[in-house]
Amino acid sequence: MAPSMVHSVTGTGTSSQVAGEPPRKQGESTAAEKMPSFAPEMRRIRDAAILSSKQFEIVWHPLLTEIAAAPNREVAAERLVARIGDVLPDHTVRLGWGTRDDEGKGELQRLHDSRLGWLGADNSVYQSIRNRFQKTPNGEKPDAPVRWESANLVLDLTPHIEQSSDDAEHASSSKKIYPPHGLVWIRPPQDSNSDLKNFADMVSEKVLTTTATVFFSRPVNGQMGRMAAMLSRWWSRRGTFGIAALFVLMVACIPVAYRIPASATVTAMNSRRVAAPIDATLLTAHVEPGDHVRVGDPLLELDGRPLRIELEAITAEIAEATKDEDIALASGEIAKSQLAGLKRKSLSRRRDLITRRLEHLVVTSPIDGIVIQGDLHHSLGTPLETGQTLLEIAPDGSLEVELEIPEVEIGFVSENSPVEFYFPAVGRSDFYSKVKSIWPSATIRDDENVFIAKTSMPSSEPLLSTNSETFVSTDPVTLVSQDREPHQVATTDLRVGMRGEAVVLGPTRPWVWRWVRVPLRKIGWVVGW
Repeated sequence: MAPSMVHSVTGTGTSSQVAGEPPRKQGESTAAEKMPSFAPEMRRIRDAAILSSKQFEIVWHPLLTEIAAAPNREVAAERLVARIGDVLPDHTVRLGWGTRDDEGKGELQRLHDSRLGWLGADNSVYQSIRNRFQKTPNGEKPDAPVRWESANLVLDLTPHIEQSSDDAEHASSSKKIYPPHGLVWIRPPQDSNSDLKNFADMVSEKVLTTTATVFFSRPVNGQMGRMAAMLSRWWSRRGTFGIAALFVLMVACIPVAYRIPASATVTAMNSRRVAAPIDATLLTAHVEPGDHVRVGDPLLELDGRPLRIELEAITAEIAEATKDEDIALASGEIAKSQLAGLKRKSLSRRRDLITRRLEHLVVTSPIDGIVIQGDLHHSLGTPLETGQTLLEIAPDGSLEVELEIPEVEIGFVSENSPVEFYFPAVGRSDFYSKVKSIWPSATIRDDENVFIAKTSMPSSEPLLSTNSETFVSTDPVTLVSQDREPHQVATTDLRVGMRGEAVVLGPTRPWVWRWVRVPLRKIGWVVGW
């Protein structure tokens, strides 16, 4: 324990005596009287230490605690900038870090602004800070960790080398590994910088070293963060656009089956059309669309009254001509007899024709099947002409689909090409088939030049492929009703006349080929390529 000092003040002078020492004689001086007094200096040092401790407790201790608790360096940078911004409101605070070699040349990796947030390499502020980071304004390595550049306060963050080994992976590709380094730029408002000067007096080199050590001890954001740190040296907006364009190009070049859209209509295969056999008036209709008929079943009846009246008149004329012929023969008038005979024969032929017409007054079904077209109940009493189509009958189960393929796509359609169908009338069920035949000539449908292709009966089972041969299942079409549970299955046949959409699967081509094929062909034709 140090000896206590005792001080006494008199009117003529000041004397002091240390407890435990022998009394000195009058007129003798001690070593303590010859040495100057250090009490004011000690008080100043003590006051400065107390002030520095309070400043550290108020400002730096919470800051270091927040930085140490940050999960990664990016969060630590945001907290450091935010804390300084709280101490210096209306000031612009920027924190950048990277590496710096022995000559003072640095390489900026990340930059955070209190107002703008994280800045990229394409930002003008980032480029300006990067130039200042690489080289000081005077071209020399700065010595002071706290310095002024114009009106801006610059703080150097240089950690201890042994506590920043995590940054070895962030160094450049050269063999020598440079230590991490950070800079804090603080720009005051235009009206005054007195608060910034007071803040600069509170910052010491030890505080900056401790702050830098804690800051750079925070890990980067995993492997992805390390990759981002390396890519940040060359990442730019042009690079982003380039990668996006490369991705789009890769997607566009994916080989897929060329899909050719077409319109689909369900038609009857080997259907028979029933026409009016004679010129007559429709008397009765026995069937309507949807009725099943067999060979010989009556379909409709024609009015034969005009024919019967004509037949009776011709019969009377034949009898009169026969009588005239007999009288002429009896009188010996050979010529007159021959003329009467010719008239009788002509009338007989007309009678036979009318008789045959009367036999066709009842029109019967030519095949077994179902009536798919022709509702004549609303046309009773209508005059009909010979050859006028009245009904259409299709054999049972003989359906096919007619495709309308655009003219520009016909070159990619061939027989046995797979086809996918969708008919809105039967819900969400998809159908599959293959091209059976293609018409050799085009036709006009809905003011468009199209080629007609025929497909066999569609199936609800997908196409199968074996040894590069495509075939479809011949099982009956089974559809699931939209209003039933999945286990309740209802069998529904496609009906003639249903229209839907079809996609013919052509050869394998790049995905984008469908969209650029026609424009490129037109451009090539214009330029002569």
